[in-house]
Amino acid sequence: MNYYYDLKVNFQENNYMFYEWSINDEIEYIKRIPIFHVSEKVLKDFINNQILVDNSFLENIIDKTNTKDKLLKYCALFASKNGTIVLEFNDNGKSILRSFLQIDDEYNVLELIYTIPLLKIKYNLLEKIELNKELRLEKEIKHFIFLEIENLFKESKYDKLTFLYNEWFNKNNNDLKAMYEEMKARLKEEITNQEIKIYDLIKLSYNNV
Repeated sequence: MNYYYDLKVNFQENNYMFYEWSINDEIEYIKRIPIFHVSEKVLKDFINNQILVDNSFLENIIDKTNTKDKLLKYCALFASKNGTIVLEFNDNGKSILRSFLQIDDEYNVLELIYTIPLLKIKYNLLEKIELNKELRLEKEIKHFIFLEIENLFKESKYDKLTFLYNEWFNKNNNDLKAMYEEMKARLKEEITNQEIKIYDLIKLSYNNV
């Protein structure tokens, strides 16, 4: 068994690159984890899909991943010459959580795998992983603004909705419904500095309560 030592992971259900990690995420420090050299095709399958491995593979990795304060029952690091991914599995062999690596760790792993034999692993493809067309932070900003304008509109909080609209679009509008619809429509586009400004204004308004 080959191991990699001392790396940080951010387990999520979807794929997030290291630059999308949030300060609110629970970053885990792994002291030791089994590492497997796989083909480019296998790694691509593992990244783009949920997978199911057999019991023999689970038995090979059981309780061999150590964090600072616990064992992860079924967990492993997979690498090809094109990338890496850490997967955690449930008792049935289905991948349930995943993490990419930070750039320094990935570089070190890619240097190491040339010394590790290529593994032929049996697995089945399950559902595809949703492709993130937007950065995670963009999604969070849009969702946060949407919840705010939705609440303001439903509760007929005209003053605050109008203030946000004026700051956002730099124009006046006396039609509450039209403002609401225009704001929602804007959130379907790529965010700009204006959306970030509105996001900050909304957060500030609650901090000042």
